[in-house]
Amino acid sequence: MREYRFDVVRVICMTYLIAFFHLYGSVYPHGSSPFYDPACTAMAHACLGLFTFVSGYLLGRKYCFGKQGNIDAWTFYKKRILRVFPLFVIASIVLWLIGFNGTEATWKGLLCISPFVDPKPLTLYYIPVIMWCYLVTPLISRHNMKWRMLGCLSVFSLLLVSRFLFPSVDNRFVFDVFFYFVGVVSASCFDWRLNSNFGTAIKMLAVLIFAILFVITINCSLLETTFRQMAVGAIGVFPLLFLCEGLSTLGGHRFFYFVSYSSMACYMFHRFFYRVAVLLYNPSDTNLKWLYMAGLVFPVMIVLSYLIQKMYENRIH
Repeated sequence: MREYRFDVVRVICMTYLIAFFHLYGSVYPHGSSPFYDPACTAMAHACLGLFTFVSGYLLGRKYCFGKQGNIDAWTFYKKRILRVFPLFVIASIVLWLIGFNGTEATWKGLLCISPFVDPKPLTLYYIPVIMWCYLVTPLISRHNMKWRMLGCLSVFSLLLVSRFLFPSVDNRFVFDVFFYFVGVVSASCFDWRLNSNFGTAIKMLAVLIFAILFVITINCSLLETTFRQMAVGAIGVFPLLFLCEGLSTLGGHRFFYFVSYSSMACYMFHRFFYRVAVLLYNPSDTNLKWLYMAGLVFPVMIVLSYLIQKMYENRIH
């Protein structure tokens, strides 16, 4: 049975990242955006952290490896690679052809070594991150809860050591892997619903966290460093999850499913769509450009991304 709360998560996170956080780079000249502040970056970390947590949670709940498992590692790798990697290759080549990413960053991204070495591809850096998460999933998603925790702690400890030894290891990689592991570990014992396992205490805690985040984001001087931005993003992951759960009870399931289904292709190709849109029409008035990009280009991009995803899945099945 499909859980629409996770469709809402994908829609909210993708919309923020693509229709705001990345869009203002297409609306404003480089370095002149009034919206680019630490609070926006912290929110972007929260969205990606939540998106990665949901991926780990769903896979950890669906797949189990080992003697008591329901799938073997090779079958899992084949399914996940086919679902993501070919589109990633196409998107990487497209962004290289339009000059968005350089040659070195592109091939390092395609080899999935960019989380560990510089330079890192812009925007598409997240796909190698999730591919590494898939790689270790058979080691950590086991029937035994102790094995899950031990596997996650061992792999994450190695990642932390590598981060301290090699500065080129991406902080975002460490951040996202952490939430992926939290999702995998918790999949066997938590439902992550406000009305089931957590009760009134967690609801009150979520409200308190929202209040703290509001104060911090109003005073952006508290978010001067990357570490603080990521820390606030981490604090905001689960309140954002609970907010999405609340929104999922309001209806609109078909809409959320449609946009959620298009989210992967939209994430991979939105920079290309924005570049084409600006070439077609580039009004000098900023308000008009926002209206054009967010009100027209973004919805059209959702529809085109849905068609791309549908054609691709029909091709591989």
